[in-house]
Amino acid sequence: MDPATLLAFAVFIIVMTGTPGPGNLTFLAIGASAGYRTAFPVILASIVGAWPLKLSVAYGLGHVMAGGGTIVTVFKVLSMTYMTYLAWRIVSLSIKPKGEVALPSFWEGLLIHPLSPKTWAMNLVAFSTFLAGNGLGIHENALILLVGFSLGGLVFHSLWALVGVSILAVIGEGPMMRIITIVMAAGMLAATAWALLL
Repeated sequence: MDPATLLAFAVFIIVMTGTPGPGNLTFLAIGASAGYRTAFPVILASIVGAWPLKLSVAYGLGHVMAGGGTIVTVFKVLSMTYMTYLAWRIVSLSIKPKGEVALPSFWEGLLIHPLSPKTWAMNLVAFSTFLAGNGLGIHENALILLVGFSLGGLVFHSLWALVGVSILAVIGEGPMMRIITIVMAAGMLAATAWALLL
């Protein structure tokens, strides 16, 4: 992989993992509702949960997804259903009394990226644009895709969660925090719906 392509790939990862999407908005909301300590295991789970997606893109499933059909329709239904469930869980943290709602778990985090249309799109674009014709073998390219997005996700998902923590520190718990949490959950659903329509 030549240096110019590697730099372009790194910039692509920074932009894709750093911009709003269902995952980042989820981590922002968890950070704001329950703090970074609660968000971090969910962030780790989301990164681990994305590994099968990245490997499947690298080893051929990306071509199947790009072709459309029944599998894509099923994916869209599952994606919107799970993101709606996640949005409700996040809102519940702020509208119900403390201790009445379980905090988001590592296991729930595993499904964030596999069911995120933004994650699928960015991995398909990254692989086809930067890796498919770079002269390296499929295993090397799969590893580059996996490591690159995992590092980007760890950094930027954490930053989004810490922004949420900062919001909580400034505003505190109360009606304004509940409104912000609801808006973030709605934004997560809107980002998912928008990505599914593209």
